[in-house]
Amino acid sequence: MPKFRTSMPMSELRDKLTPEQRQQHETTYQASRGGSFRTEQKPVPGTPNQNNRG
Repeated sequence: MPKFRTSMPMSELRDKLTPEQRQQHETTYQASRGGSFRTEQKPVPGTPNQNNRG
């Protein structure tokens, strides 16, 4: 009977992700909030702001 692993090393999991998947699951450490949280979309300079009503 084959023996199955109960866990997979993080390095192995990282190697299986595509660059798009890595970016989707990216987190940033924020000490003020007490841990790692998902990154927020940052505005790109030069693009029009969608919140303007004018």
